[in-house]
Amino acid sequence: MFQLFRPASFRLPSVAFCLFVGFSMISRLALFLQAGHQLTPDSSLLGAFACGLFFDAISGLFAAIPWVLYGAVMPERFLKSIWGKWTTASLMVAFSGLLIFITVSEWFFWNEFGARFNFIAVDYLIWTQEVLGNITESYPMGPILCGIALLSCGLVWLIHGKGIMTWAVTGSARWEASAGWLAAGLGLSTLAAHLVSQSSLPAFSNQYHGELAKNGCWSFFAAFKQMELNYDQWYPRLSQKNALMSAKKLLVTENEQAGGASTEDLHRVIQGRGDEHQWNVMLICMESMSGSYMAYAGGEKGITPNLDRLAKESLFFNNLFATGTRTVRGMEALTLNLPPTPGQSIIYRPEGTNLTTTFSPFLKRGYDCAFFYGGDGRFDYMNRYFSTSGCRIMDVKEWDKKDVTFKTSWGACDEDLFNKAIAEADKDHARNKPFHYFCMTTSNHRPYDFPDGRIDLKSHTGRDAAVKYADWAVGKLIEDASKKPWFKETLFVICSDHCAGSAGKSDLDVTKFHIPAMIYNPGLVPARQYSKLCSQIDVIPTVFGLLNWNYETLSYGHDLLSSETDPTTERAFISNYQKIALLRKEHLVILKPKRQSSLYSCDIATGDLIPLKDEGEEITRDAISYYQSASWLFGSGGLKAQNRKAGKP
Repeated sequence: MFQLFRPASFRLPSVAFCLFVGFSMISRLALFLQAGHQLTPDSSLLGAFACGLFFDAISGLFAAIPWVLYGAVMPERFLKSIWGKWTTASLMVAFSGLLIFITVSEWFFWNEFGARFNFIAVDYLIWTQEVLGNITESYPMGPILCGIALLSCGLVWLIHGKGIMTWAVTGSARWEASAGWLAAGLGLSTLAAHLVSQSSLPAFSNQYHGELAKNGCWSFFAAFKQMELNYDQWYPRLSQKNALMSAKKLLVTENEQAGGASTEDLHRVIQGRGDEHQWNVMLICMESMSGSYMAYAGGEKGITPNLDRLAKESLFFNNLFATGTRTVRGMEALTLNLPPTPGQSIIYRPEGTNLTTTFSPFLKRGYDCAFFYGGDGRFDYMNRYFSTSGCRIMDVKEWDKKDVTFKTSWGACDEDLFNKAIAEADKDHARNKPFHYFCMTTSNHRPYDFPDGRIDLKSHTGRDAAVKYADWAVGKLIEDASKKPWFKETLFVICSDHCAGSAGKSDLDVTKFHIPAMIYNPGLVPARQYSKLCSQIDVIPTVFGLLNWNYETLSYGHDLLSSETDPTTERAFISNYQKIALLRKEHLVILKPKRQSSLYSCDIATGDLIPLKDEGEEITRDAISYYQSASWLFGSGGLKAQNRKAGKP
């Protein structure tokens, strides 16, 4: 019986397993210290560490598999030879270095996002050009990697000095024992993959505790696997007929009538309020511009003077919420006007092409539609989405070299982006062509680097400086555009894509979705504050209302000015990747996988949630209707626009 524990196919993976679990616990302790005051000092913290140890052990099984194979395949004579010992030691150094690298990466990822590895980390692995550039510009990678190499070498030297490495390759056994351990390792890991799911974690009242309970590696692969979640399979649902009928009723307002009698026909006919305007529309989607940076939401640092001024001169939405936590989710909200379907953004999915979008009414009226981006628009499949929506692509690859005066790994600075948009607007105006541009900024993003001399803060000194530069660039855009002949007939739509951070103590912290949005042109739009609760998906429908356009739409957004007295339009949709929610006045209902839902009394100002049990059947039903019907609309191909070609200049 003792012979079973002697082969390297048992001992080497045992060492690897212990190292993996050990580093996972070190990582959890480090994140525990980093989270600090965000944690709640109660017994659930112990539960988080207990659950975490379980997931560490399960993940460790997978980490040990390569060592099971190595110990089972390599001849005993080779493992005991000097070359075998050096090979094993070198592989153990590489393995230890990888574990240290993951631990360090988790520290920085948590510092940025307040969470374990998730879809963002998956994206970062896929889009290596931007991400590697961003990392090397943000952190001293040379010293960090050298430090990791030294630590891994020192660790292996230490365990070798304790005789552990010698023990791991010493001993002999019958081949049946090695085969048995190989079969056991593969069997246990296969069983774990089928039976253990991250969704089985208990629901912690403090979301940070839930993140601590996860294992970073397991969380990463879970995110990779769950890019898209089938609504009907995972979420609370009504019968398909009831869900569609309910959604159809919820979407209708006085000026936004149902386009057909069929239950499955969700399109609406929108009636303008007067003669149509052929105004230009320039949409500025601002990277990570949280409402909390601005004065209207309590910002006291004075880092958004231009946006604060423009807000007072615009139709300004001071109670508007983003649908998600990623740029592509914000783009989706502004161009598809749909509640956020669970999983990744529609823009990211292979089926997210040739869709009916907010560009459709512009294209029908002969507008030049274009997508402007200072980086590589292939990132997050943006070019694919916008080009199949009828836009010409104006990412940095389409620019002349002289157009770029300053860039980071994410692309040209915001002022270069706006200068390019103005130059293209001049061309469209010269040929009497109305235009609709979607401009995506990048400067308010790590490494927070921008041209010096623009503001009173130094480049590369943190988020506040980047926010102030992004604000300066918008101010310069408006100043430069105001000197152009096309300015007097152009609406400037300024809206954030999402907040700078999304982590919070609650299931979904609504304060992490509060973003600014405004429609600016004093000669066309009277200044006013719109204070009712509203959603990112309502911004462009309100623009269409200002244009007085008659059109048909599959949008779930509303023209807020024409439906101001309709209580059903006073709502917002928020989400992370798995949790999708409907916010309505003081109530928040969250839909979760495994067909779960939770209803809360919600303080919008603080994000505090109080669970409710005996009320809210109507709002829960409405939330299900919205999300189930939107998922059906996309999944059934109902959003597809046939035979559209990319717009031409």
